[in-house]
Amino acid sequence: MIGQLFNIVCAICLLLYVAMLFKAFSQQGRLFDPDKPVSMEDYIFKIARVTGNSEYDVFCKSAEHWPVSQGKIEQDFKNYLNYQIVPHYVTDFVRKNKKHIDELHLPRF
Repeated sequence: MIGQLFNIVCAICLLLYVAMLFKAFSQQGRLFDPDKPVSMEDYIFKIARVTGNSEYDVFCKSAEHWPVSQGKIEQDFKNYLNYQIVPHYVTDFVRKNKKHIDELHLPRF
């Protein structure tokens, strides 16, 4: 009885794992589609990945030339994580560095 229950649970877990892998691989093409417009979130991610820093660090670096307090950066970052709202100083930083960011190519993995 316990052995059968264990086998059923293992089969369900394996099925869920395979479904998640299938979904990840089916979305992979859409994530790296060269015709897809690059979003501000993509730029922030790319800057963080290339520099080896976190996205929070990108927010801090972006605010260096703006009169923005540390508390405001933290609140803006929370809003970014929760609602994908990108503050003006980060948008300005990406806009000013867009040419250099576009020239960098990230490996898929």
